[in-house]
Amino acid sequence: MSRLPRRVLRRFAGEPLVVDGRTLDLQIHAFASQASKRAAKTNPSPKGMRSTFDRLMSATNGSPDRAVAVHNRTLPSPAGALPARIYHPPSASGNAPAIVWFHQGGGVIGGLDTDHSLCSRLSRTCGAMVISVDYRLAPEHRFPAGIEDALWSYQWVVDNAGGLGIDQSRIAVGGASTGATFAAVVCQERRTRGGPQPVAQILAYPDIDGTATGGSRSTCAECFPLTAQMLAWFATNYLPDLSALNDHRVSPGLNDELWGLARAVVVTAGFDPLRDAGDGRHQPRSSQGNRSFGR
Repeated sequence: MSRLPRRVLRRFAGEPLVVDGRTLDLQIHAFASQASKRAAKTNPSPKGMRSTFDRLMSATNGSPDRAVAVHNRTLPSPAGALPARIYHPPSASGNAPAIVWFHQGGGVIGGLDTDHSLCSRLSRTCGAMVISVDYRLAPEHRFPAGIEDALWSYQWVVDNAGGLGIDQSRIAVGGASTGATFAAVVCQERRTRGGPQPVAQILAYPDIDGTATGGSRSTCAECFPLTAQMLAWFATNYLPDLSALNDHRVSPGLNDELWGLARAVVVTAGFDPLRDAGDGRHQPRSSQGNRSFGR
C-alpha cells in the first residue's frame, strides 16, 4: 500500500480525515480505513485481540536495528518468572545508561515483540541499554498485577545494575500508552516509598487520566486503532471494576502530589484520544509543585 500512487490511495481512504485542524497522512489514512473495516467487531475476546494486534504490529513496526545486540532472559520476580529482553547498543562501553521499558497494549495485549523495533532504535539512538519487561496481562492478571511487575522490575534493574553493565545513577524508565502510564506510576510510587527517582521518564502517548472526558477523547473517538469503544474494552478487561479508574496507579494525572518526580519527555500522537492529556491540556486537581508530565 505504501508504494501505491496517491490517486489509488485516495480510493482506499476516501475523503481526507481532518480532526482538530490536523489532516491525517494519506498513506496512514488508507491503511487505517482498510484495517478498521476488518477489525470491526463489537466485543472481541482478549485472545482474538492479541492475535490481531500482533499481526498489526508486525506489519507496521519496521525492522529492528541490526547493530544492537538482543538477549532474552527471565527475571525471578515474586509473582513467578518474568520474561524480559535486553538491548545492548554497539556504542556502550563500561557501565552504560539504561532505560527500563514497558510496552503498549492497554494492560491486556502486547508483549516483548510489540515494541521490539522501537526498543532497538531507542537503544542505538540513546547509546543506552534497554530492558523491555513482559509484565503480566489482564484479564488473567488484572490490575494491579502489571503495576506490581513494573515496580519490581525497575528495582531489580537498579539492584543488579553492576552485573548488567549499567550505571546505576543513569537509569530511566519509559513506555508507550499503558506502558507510559506504568512508567509515570513507577516515579510516583518510588517517591511515595522514599526511593530515588529514575534519571528521567519517557512517556509515549500516556493515558494519565482514565476518567477524562471531552477534548481529544471526543474528537478522536473514532480514530483507528484506539477508539473510544476500545478504551472502554481495555478498561473492562484490565480493571477489577471501573471504580479503579480513580486510583492514582491507573490515572496518575489525578494525583494531587506531583512534586519531586523525574523530568519527563512526553510524546503524543495527533489522531489519538489520549493526545490532550499528554499535551498538557489535562490539568491535575492541584497545581502545587513540579508537574510530573512537564516538558
